[in-house]
Amino acid sequence: MRWLAVLVLVLGGFASAKGGVAQECTGCHTSKRTEPQTRFANGLGRWTDSQCYGCHAEINDVAVKRQKREPDPRYFAIPVREDKLAHLAKTPLAYMNAPEVLEHPGQKTPRISARGLAAFLKRPSNLSQKEGSRAPRMMAYPSLQSGDVRDVAALLSVRLPAREAPTAKLSVAERKDADGLWKARCASCHAGARPLSGRDGVSLSLYTPEWTYEYCREQMPYARADRRMPEVPLSLDEAKLLHRLFDELRVEKERELDARVTKLALKDAALPGAVPPAMLAYLWGPFFRDATCVHCHATSPRAASAFTADAEGLKKYLQKKSGEEYWRRLETRALEAEHGLVAAKPGMPMAGLELPAELRRLIARWVVDGCKDAEGKAWCRR
Repeated sequence: MRWLAVLVLVLGGFASAKGGVAQECTGCHTSKRTEPQTRFANGLGRWTDSQCYGCHAEINDVAVKRQKREPDPRYFAIPVREDKLAHLAKTPLAYMNAPEVLEHPGQKTPRISARGLAAFLKRPSNLSQKEGSRAPRMMAYPSLQSGDVRDVAALLSVRLPAREAPTAKLSVAERKDADGLWKARCASCHAGARPLSGRDGVSLSLYTPEWTYEYCREQMPYARADRRMPEVPLSLDEAKLLHRLFDELRVEKERELDARVTKLALKDAALPGAVPPAMLAYLWGPFFRDATCVHCHATSPRAASAFTADAEGLKKYLQKKSGEEYWRRLETRALEAEHGLVAAKPGMPMAGLELPAELRRLIARWVVDGCKDAEGKAWCRR
């Protein structure tokens, strides 16, 4: 009977793992995102690890009220420094742009493409952030499986087709026609480093051509009241051609970003001179909170399994991986912010803003010098 017990454990593990990606989506993309488990006496919510949206929204709200000097009993329970709160009042924590509804109940034509959803979840692209950093502010799932896509789609009421045929590569003539359509009908609002609409061609690959066709033609009854997009003459065949272009733009942009990540050179980035002792103490302690590592690596089991955001966790990571890998993930995030797209191996802090360039260069020097702790002991060869 021992084998039966082992089998139960194994199958139970698979069952609990199924839907893990979808479970992480509930805290940002369902009505539960603003419903805390309970509230403390001062009004502060008790949020679960997956309720990122609600927790961040509450902290942002406290920060704004603090800046306005409005009394708020929750302020005394927020474990955030005063200067950080002042910063959050102007630059809110991540996930605030997360839509609760992806497919409107009255919408007959599917909005989200199955292929586009899978590509977006693996490597999120920037959506609608017109100011500040272009780093995508959501989690990435580079090891996403087809079952995960179905689970997420079911959770978010996304209607996936029974089968979605792969898109054929554009011929030279088709690419010329598609580029012409893009420039004539779309580029004025969707092109450039900071598109007027907030969505570039890569981001538009998330949607179906049928939905794009309908959306361009007329003001839908469920469209936002503040919609400013003009009606654009576009046939269904033209929409399908454009979406094949969007798919190719994503592939091209992904390759461009990954090529830059490959060329990252640790020694070229390192600041000259030794790392100050105070900085050594900082990197092994307060850094984990200031860099927002603790938001995932001290709460999410998935993130904590890769790296625990404390001194002991850092030691294990440096010995198992390397100091250069640690720096590279931080530097990758800065490149993601430039491209508005997540790399094949996501940068850190995932879903957060990239770290300041000077701090990243200091960390590069710290790695070159052996990842020393405050006592001077080296924890990595590089």
